[in-house]
Amino acid sequence: MTANVVLSKCSKHNKTFGIRVEKRENDWVRTWAFPIDEAKAKREGFDKTKIKGSLDGVDGFPGCPYCGNQDFMICLGCGKMSCLNNEMKTAYCHWCNTQINDINAMESFDVKSGGY
Repeated sequence: MTANVVLSKCSKHNKTFGIRVEKRENDWVRTWAFPIDEAKAKREGFDKTKIKGSLDGVDGFPGCPYCGNQDFMICLGCGKMSCLNNEMKTAYCHWCNTQINDINAMESFDVKSGGY
């Protein structure tokens, strides 16, 4: 089994967290999420992670550790992940300060992690 950690930011609290992802049947799935300090994430090399896949959550995936959101978005500007507040029609990338007006579900993701 191949596993890795992708960094994400909370869309409500602008805090960084890690998402543990596993390669299953030639695709990546989200299995766990946990708060992490950006400096520690960089020391662990989590800011270098790049993966491509559907990133579906498995049963029991807890979602964002700060707000509980289960859905995620990828910024088309910087390629980084944030949890998605479904109540908002406009999203904001806390990585690159980009406003995202059109939020669409994506079948597959090409995710870059970190980069402070």
